[in-house]
Amino acid sequence: MSVTPEDAFGPGRWRGRWIWADVTGLPAGRRVVAIRGRLVVPAGAASVPVRVVADSRYVLHADGVEVARGPGRSNPRRLRHDRVDLPVPDGATEVVVAALVVHYGAPIPWWMPGPTLVTAFDDGMFALDDGRGGTDATWRALPVAGWASERPKDFVIGRGDERLDLRSLPDDWATPGFDDATWPAAVELAGRGIGEPWHREPPAYPYGPLDRRPVTSPAREDVALTPSPSGFVADRIVVGTVRVDLEAPEGVEVRIRVGELTDSDGRLREDGHTFGTTFVGDGTRRTVETIDAYGLRAVEVTADEGAAVHGITVAERLHPVVGDASFACSDPVLDRIWAVGRRTVSICSLDAYVDCPTREQRAWTGDHVVHQMVDLATNDDWTLARWQTLLTASPRADGMLPMAVSGDAESSDIAMIPDWALHWLHGLHNLYRYVGDRDEVAGLLATAEGVLRWFEPYLDVDGCLVDVIGWVIIDWSWVPNDGVCAALNGLWGRALLEFAEMASWLGDSGRAAWARAHHERLVAGFERLWDPERQRYSDSFIDGGRREQASQHAQAAALVGGLVPASRVAGLVEVMTDEDALVHATFCRPEGPALPNSETPVGGLNFAGGWPEPWWDVGTEVVRAQPFFRYVVHDALAAAGRADLIPAQCRDWAVLLERSAESWSETWFGGTVSHGWSSTPTRDLSTRVLGVTPSAPGFATAAVEPVLGDLDWARGSVPTPAGPLSVDVTPDRVIVDSPLPFIHAGARFEAGRHEIPLEHR
Repeated sequence: MSVTPEDAFGPGRWRGRWIWADVTGLPAGRRVVAIRGRLVVPAGAASVPVRVVADSRYVLHADGVEVARGPGRSNPRRLRHDRVDLPVPDGATEVVVAALVVHYGAPIPWWMPGPTLVTAFDDGMFALDDGRGGTDATWRALPVAGWASERPKDFVIGRGDERLDLRSLPDDWATPGFDDATWPAAVELAGRGIGEPWHREPPAYPYGPLDRRPVTSPAREDVALTPSPSGFVADRIVVGTVRVDLEAPEGVEVRIRVGELTDSDGRLREDGHTFGTTFVGDGTRRTVETIDAYGLRAVEVTADEGAAVHGITVAERLHPVVGDASFACSDPVLDRIWAVGRRTVSICSLDAYVDCPTREQRAWTGDHVVHQMVDLATNDDWTLARWQTLLTASPRADGMLPMAVSGDAESSDIAMIPDWALHWLHGLHNLYRYVGDRDEVAGLLATAEGVLRWFEPYLDVDGCLVDVIGWVIIDWSWVPNDGVCAALNGLWGRALLEFAEMASWLGDSGRAAWARAHHERLVAGFERLWDPERQRYSDSFIDGGRREQASQHAQAAALVGGLVPASRVAGLVEVMTDEDALVHATFCRPEGPALPNSETPVGGLNFAGGWPEPWWDVGTEVVRAQPFFRYVVHDALAAAGRADLIPAQCRDWAVLLERSAESWSETWFGGTVSHGWSSTPTRDLSTRVLGVTPSAPGFATAAVEPVLGDLDWARGSVPTPAGPLSVDVTPDRVIVDSPLPFIHAGARFEAGRHEIPLEHR
């Protein structure tokens, strides 16, 4: 009978021990260690369940076959373990386990070190446990010389080129028949927290209880690249470890360079954030795989004399997209936009939602709210949508969240983005609506409260936030953030309302009342931003007066923040959607418009020198939101009762298909072409056009309120905890096939298939 992972492990200490290789005298920096050992197979078992953890990363093999990679990124004080079922051949009595383990040594975008004053884990560790035994001093551990990484090029990129000397590790090292008798014995380590016993078995300081990481294992797909004059190319952005079939004499080098942006000849552009790996040959032909994952469109190859590359494959390991979610409508351009957004979120779904897989792979605290909403609307697997909110709930001592977590940004605390924490709180509200797990929401509500209370010292006597410190980015558009920033105050207002709603649901009337009282003051104080002459909200109020400048951001944030009197709503919709008045203004190009696909570099953090003078007519023109903040703009239209405008709004993304046909750009004007935060239309076509959202926490009931706008028809399927809910809508009727009760136009319908006539509007 097979032993299940749930049966294999009891509470308390692991049976396997912390181990590592003897790295005495080896140079500091990235260390790679090859580990081998054997596990006894229980009689009749078809698999051996194990739990495994490492600091920093591992690749696990069973009898020569790769079975897992991990662990996922996390703050080291909350490090998680992975559960893995090791396959057992018929009649086998043991499994040969081999692990390639890397310790990064210095912070990078997806790893941060723990405290090192007294710990024994400064140089790395590995532990594996099968419930009866596991890693100990009988295992073998070999430091792999020549497998290293250069220093990062700069902070934005945060990573250096890899170097893998194949002479240090034979190709068959992980197979059962490999003779490891000459390898050194593993060194057992012990946790050494002050004032506690030294523990040779997990858990131990500084890693915490080592709970299980509650995320579905990634789905692997091997993508073979096509030969090109300079190397190899893919037909779209692909993400994963790079497998190189190479042949090189001993000591001869083969170099690959990967990147996402190419010129008209298919060659990598130097402004495309390229990365490299150097392989040193061992005199054989073998397939070798990078340790780190890369996002790329092309690979350039250079090889010294006598060396050759016969093929390159990218092993994609992405969070799985499962279920029957779909969307189709009378406009094939929108169908394509829906699919491109779904793919873009997928390539940004690694061990966490990342901003992009090609440039930096950081888990940003605010970006992920769009990734999360796309998954909730188009993917049956919500484990990453839930995990990311917990992962990024890593508050500083003052309650504010880091701008990005579990990597160099959190480790150095280089900056924080106050508005990103408010987007994080919106992500928690999404989980409240879609998942409705009371324990989950209650466990994170204290973090949400800490975020909100962080802002309190910046409140003026009228209840508005003023001169908030930090990088108040809003998005890459030209939106001033000094004084009383309308966009920031609007997001603060939304956060207060959402916090109050969740607190009330949990029966916490005190916290709910606290948040609502703040919101009531904000409603009154926000009036100073209203420009009665132009009938819109100004971007900021400073030095006793309003700026003339206005943006989509200010109007949208005011609407979602519940700060707008009903009499102004229709006018603000006009302000946000008047195409003739919208301008492409960004601090990245202070001298003029950054038009779509203009290849304006993303960056230009010149705020320290003060705000440049606007180049457009601030009295009549309005700054357009970049793709990320458009989720707020579209939410504002829906809140204003104008979801009918959203299909037309989503067509704005068609211009980005000219720059990248398979994944979305970071901004309208440039940046990476693999940014998940630009995928709002995919969410909206499922939740606004098909109209499927939760009407009660946890989808106890659904809301089905399709809005076609200018479309002739739309159909598709949206996931719910009870199964897929399908909608087929025309102007005259909607057909709903729902696994759970739903609300439409104020009426309740039971689970099942219903054809409902629609009133003409």
